[in-house]
Amino acid sequence: MLRVNPRCRPWFRCMAAIMMALILAGISLAVSPAQKSVFPGQENAVYAEKPKNTRAEETIKASGQFVRSHKDLLKRAVQSLKNIEQPPDQIAAWIEAVPLTVGELEFRKGLAASAGPALEKRAVDVLFEEKVLLNEALKRKILPTPEEVDAFLAWEKKEYQTNPEYRAVVNLILKEWGLSEAEYWEEYEWYNAFRITMCDKLYKAVIKEAEEAGQLLKPDSSGVITPEVQEARESYWNRYTLELKKKADVLVNQGVVKELKFDRNFQR
Repeated sequence: MLRVNPRCRPWFRCMAAIMMALILAGISLAVSPAQKSVFPGQENAVYAEKPKNTRAEETIKASGQFVRSHKDLLKRAVQSLKNIEQPPDQIAAWIEAVPLTVGELEFRKGLAASAGPALEKRAVDVLFEEKVLLNEALKRKILPTPEEVDAFLAWEKKEYQTNPEYRAVVNLILKEWGLSEAEYWEEYEWYNAFRITMCDKLYKAVIKEAEEAGQLLKPDSSGVITPEVQEARESYWNRYTLELKKKADVLVNQGVVKELKFDRNFQR
């Protein structure tokens, strides 16, 4: 089960890692446990609770067979973020300068489908949206640094050591997915940490830019983000994301994938 701080909706929506009952972008635990203290620099948090015969637990178990049988796809998804240079025959589509690889596409589709066939299309829409945002972050030269990703992972590992509920969920994934701790932290959670950090940096940059241009009101001198300010930020971010998708130059590699559609009007 996930609880979302109402102040962080745009940030949460950008984190495709944690959508639709932990499935669409992967069962990401790159989240804060249920407490007020969060990762330094993150004023918003997404909360994961210990599964108690919940849909989260069922989802993790249902996806186990897929992940155990397709660890190669997980590795290929990770490599797609570590190296933008990919062989043409392994690219399903180009989102301007950013490749969407077959391995990442199949990993995300398969993970979603393990929770229900109806989720597969949404998983593709979320993935395309992520690539559009990644392309924008690349243009702005604000991709996550290795140090930022490592810091996020270090924060998660500390929570794993100190928070029993957080540890229980991670251990369930290790068991059901057949992952070693090294595979979990160095591959799966690295994949999530990179995407979450990238999206958070882009969101903050876009909001700051809008505030400085007078398109959004800044928080008052106390620094408190009121519901009105947050609602305005959310609305602005949603419009910004939709506009990016409408303008994106997307080319599907028809020689590699027969059917792949980019829904420019998709909204979470």
